[in-house]
Amino acid sequence: MPRRRAKRKRVSKTWYQVYADDIFPGQWIGETPANDPESLIGRNVEVVLRDITGDFMHEKYKLWFRIYKVDGIKAYARFEKEMLNRDYLRSIVQRRSSRIDVMTDSRTRDGHDVRVFTIIITAVRIRNSQKHAIRMRVDNLLKQVIPELTLEDLVKSYLFNEPRPIIDEIKRVSTKIAPIKYVELRKLLLMKRGEGEEVPEAILGNEEEEIIEGSAAGGGGGEEA
Repeated sequence: MPRRRAKRKRVSKTWYQVYADDIFPGQWIGETPANDPESLIGRNVEVVLRDITGDFMHEKYKLWFRIYKVDGIKAYARFEKEMLNRDYLRSIVQRRSSRIDVMTDSRTRDGHDVRVFTIIITAVRIRNSQKHAIRMRVDNLLKQVIPELTLEDLVKSYLFNEPRPIIDEIKRVSTKIAPIKYVELRKLLLMKRGEGEEVPEAILGNEEEEIIEGSAAGGGGGEEA
């Protein structure tokens, strides 16, 4: 007679409610199942900013948090990175405009090492020398601003332009070189926490990610004069 296969005992999973512990302290950001609360530690939670604010204009921002603590059926997660929606990014890189990418490494006032990628789109095509001038101005500005802000204030200043109007300040220094149409936070990575905890490589992704060009030819900028 054929042997009967032993039935595997199904282990029921518990659904845990996940809350942000920083940036939006106490904000519910999702739920996730697990057999064991210990297996939640280190798990990544992705959330669209619109789900937190209810504002459709925030659909373009994605945030990642990582669970580090569980208390009962509540799990608590800390901010790890932000990224701009790729479809939105493609939509703002248009014909007869130039794109400037600025990467800035700095440390926040509360001791977190961050890497910030800012994208600037001009209203007209500009020369490479103008791009370089804007890039230098913005990088210098951010290296002055970031150490004055906590991580929470830095993220919110980019996303909401408050408590510090970073977007307006970037536009102000850039407009002295060329007219500016868009300024956005393309990506913000937490490289090392204030207490010295390294951020897992998986959450950082490819820091040297390929530049996304618009479908229109020449969207990236003009020739050197």
